[in-house]
Amino acid sequence: MYMRTLCIFTLVFCLATSGCTALNYPDKKSTEELQRSKASIAQLNEQMSALNKELTLLKSEMQKMKEAEAARKDSSVAGETGTSKEKEAAVSETGKKEQVKEVDISKRDEMKKSADEKQAVEEKETILKNLKVKVLSGNGKLPTARQMSKRLIAMGYKVEDIGTATRTDYEVNTIYFASDYKTEGQRLAARLGGKTIAKPLTWSSVYHIIVVAVP
Repeated sequence: MYMRTLCIFTLVFCLATSGCTALNYPDKKSTEELQRSKASIAQLNEQMSALNKELTLLKSEMQKMKEAEAARKDSSVAGETGTSKEKEAAVSETGKKEQVKEVDISKRDEMKKSADEKQAVEEKETILKNLKVKVLSGNGKLPTARQMSKRLIAMGYKVEDIGTATRTDYEVNTIYFASDYKTEGQRLAARLGGKTIAKPLTWSSVYHIIVVAVP
């Protein structure tokens, strides 16, 4: 019985001893692996920290580059805007000068035209006043000559004398003009209108224009 008990105790002791030994070996190995893992994790953390720092630096540099690019664009736009405004101002100033120039030219042309017209009128009045005009009645009645005389004076002519023609059978108003006054005679005939005719003087006279009037 004792021997049996001893054997059983010995067997239990051996098992216990071997079990403890077996249990102690895995625990030591796990500790080493855990330590190696911790070391690896620490290295990874250091690498991640370094990468994060580099990433932060890269982000900062990228932000600075963006800000610089935005500032460059703003400066370029401001420069273009300033140049554009300068060009617009120059164009506007040029346009104003051109308008003033056109107005000045227009005023000058108008003044010249007015002066020319005034001169033409004055010359015409001078010519009319210098013409020696005589009015004759073509029907033998003096009032007919007087009526024509008033009409010619209203046109600007200077009538120096009135009377009756040697004939009384004139059918239309007839203008007789001296050799150097054809243009004036034809112009007067046109102004009187109707069937008025113009003819050259065939006799000597001190008058430049002789008008024979009919009713």
